[in-house]
Amino acid sequence: MDTTPDISAAVRRLYDTFPFPPDPLSDEPPPGYNWRWSWPDAYNFCTGQKPPKLDIRILDAGCGTGSSTDYLIHLNPEASVTAIDLSSGALKVAQERCRRSGAREADFRHLSIYDAAELEGEFDLINCVGVLHHLPDPIRGIQALAAKLAPGGLMHIFVYSQLGRWEIQLMQRAIALLQGPQKGDYPDGVKVGRQIFASLPENNRLVKYEKQRWAGENQRDECFADMYVHPQEIDYNIETLFELIDASELEFLGFSNPGYWQLERLL
Repeated sequence: MDTTPDISAAVRRLYDTFPFPPDPLSDEPPPGYNWRWSWPDAYNFCTGQKPPKLDIRILDAGCGTGSSTDYLIHLNPEASVTAIDLSSGALKVAQERCRRSGAREADFRHLSIYDAAELEGEFDLINCVGVLHHLPDPIRGIQALAAKLAPGGLMHIFVYSQLGRWEIQLMQRAIALLQGPQKGDYPDGVKVGRQIFASLPENNRLVKYEKQRWAGENQRDECFADMYVHPQEIDYNIETLFELIDASELEFLGFSNPGYWQLERLL
């Protein structure tokens, strides 16, 4: 039995309830700079060369509330940007974010990554951050995106780490167990999760991890829900990550934080 439609509907319902990320809207361009969203810098990082052109097509696959879309538009003034997401609620925020920041118009589509084939043409840069691990079938998702990548193009992905989310997984299970039949009621899940944290001792590993890593952003219900009551999550280790990459039939060009992967540091 194919549960994909049910899971996709549950994910859509989460982000319609808690649009993510909950970054504040601004009447100015987005703050700071992220080279991963700048076509010239990303191209140079991957190839050691300047890109042959700047008037490229960019796809923000799973744009959420448009924080990444806003950067992609402002950092690539000659590019045309298309942004897709499963959640109509998140897309409305994304459109308003870009309007208020003064970004030129992007092509926003209410569309699943699975249905990327419905988009016209190919894209030189595909950005897919924090999305594939929430798909019931990430391999199908990355293959759908790879089919839309132009020859010589780049795809930037981010997925969850199995090791880095060990404590998070424990809290997810605890919330699901206590919710029982209420699982899928996301506001209730946030309430239950906060009650669990409040009842645990200060020296509890889950409490310490939460305070060290996430407490600031998880004051917002949208962040707490995305982390602890999400209906679909697949976490990756090195082996499963490269199984995903290999399934795309694209060439792996490297991690965007290469210093972290230096053997001298790891060993």
